[in-house]
Amino acid sequence: MIKKRTQTTLVEKTSLLSASSVALEHHMQDILEAVEEVHNLAGVLNVLPLDDEKRDVYEGRLYVALTHLDHHVKPAIKEWDRVVDRMPEE
Repeated sequence: MIKKRTQTTLVEKTSLLSASSVALEHHMQDILEAVEEVHNLAGVLNVLPLDDEKRDVYEGRLYVALTHLDHHVKPAIKEWDRVVDRMPEE
């Protein structure tokens, strides 16, 4: 696995983008990690020659990272919508 460059921190609770539920917080954390993994793997693949024997391994890892991202984006959007629907209208 490619090592992460930064630590992810939660936004202040008063922010519009704060994690409003435990489920949303979990999905957002996993989304940020998967995005970083996708970014790092894409960087490796951009410089790796097309005939390199390791290319298949990195492409496979990229597919897994994208699938993981998809796995968390859909429920995060659903949870976000649920949280917004519960908010009082102004």
